[in-house]
Amino acid sequence: IIPADRVSEESEIIGKIKAGENIRHCQTVRLRKDGSKIDISLTVSPLKNKEGIIIGASKIARDITKEKAGVMGLEDRNTILESIADAFFAVDKSWTVTYWNGMAEKVLGKRKEEIVGFDLWQVYRDSVGSRSYRQYHRAMETGTPVHFEDYYSPLDKWYDVSAYPSVNGLSVYFKDITDRKTTEKKLLEMNEDLVRQAAELDVYARERKKRILELEESEKRYSRLFHVSPLPMWVMDLETLQFLDVNAAAIKSYGYSETEFFSMTIMDIRPPEEQVKMKEALINRFNEDEIVNQGIYLHRKKNGDVIQVDILTNNIEFKGKKARICIANDITERLNHIDAIEEQNDKLREIAWMQSHVVRAPLARIMGLVQLLEDCEHSPLEKSELFDFIMKSACELDDVIRNISNKTSLVKY
Repeated sequence: IIPADRVSEESEIIGKIKAGENIRHCQTVRLRKDGSKIDISLTVSPLKNKEGIIIGASKIARDITKEKAGVMGLEDRNTILESIADAFFAVDKSWTVTYWNGMAEKVLGKRKEEIVGFDLWQVYRDSVGSRSYRQYHRAMETGTPVHFEDYYSPLDKWYDVSAYPSVNGLSVYFKDITDRKTTEKKLLEMNEDLVRQAAELDVYARERKKRILELEESEKRYSRLFHVSPLPMWVMDLETLQFLDVNAAAIKSYGYSETEFFSMTIMDIRPPEEQVKMKEALINRFNEDEIVNQGIYLHRKKNGDVIQVDILTNNIEFKGKKARICIANDITERLNHIDAIEEQNDKLREIAWMQSHVVRAPLARIMGLVQLLEDCEHSPLEKSELFDFIMKSACELDDVIRNISNKTSLVKY
């Protein structure tokens, strides 16, 4: 009944018995009749005669197959629970902690010796009434697994938690997600900042701000505002001055395709005489982080037309690069209209001056000559001379009126 690999073990046992030693609970293996192995606990005691001489031995073998299998299963379970990446603990129906793995020690800063065998809510009194408390009780009472996120203020940590009820109690798996939550918060702040900047750049954003804030992704918010703007807009690299993005209004207004824009710099749409002014503006306003009215500049279209534009800019970060977003409002027609109005006003002022000064001179002479004819008696020769003077003054007045009429016809209303 002794396996071949255990023969030496039996020799050691006999040697100890001969020496008068007792062997208690020695775990070993023996063979059944069918040749299968059985785990046993062996207790061996020496048998002595009346003279105290050892004449034999008494052996008691107890089958420990099930016990050993149970211990091995428990060891396997513990090995698994200690090797998983998640923190884990288990409680029984009375909320006594029955297991607390190494990751739980690390995540919550509580050693096994401090919590295993203790009431969970006695150790964590500050969590009574928390979301975790409510969810654990719901899982225990309903027998339904729960999954949730919770913030633990004493450690300033966020956790992702899954709890599974069983007949023995509750098994809880959890992990620290504080870094993920911090990243989500930063992304949310960046999105809100991008929306704010875009809204300030375009007056149309004030009407669409409520809808833009409801969009889930910042890229969609930026794209919607940028591309639907009726004013030409572009994003330029502050270091290379390369166009990084342009909207449809810019493509339509300047005549370049999107591909052409992406191969150009901001200098390519400036007349030579404007490039020095542009470089100075970039140097002076490189670090401005607010909306700035850069002033009025000359731009050149693809067809060679030069236009006057009013520029609004703001510095942003675009795809990891320091960039500047620009709005170009073409005010060429407005300025031409203002020039035309000023020219018209000059002509009107000239007409008014002629009416008040040039017309007055011949008219005053006519009035004086008429008065002279009425007040005195004159010879026929004198009257003839006076009438000649009146006729000359009348002709002069007629020329002045004709000149005024000609100038008036040139004024556009």
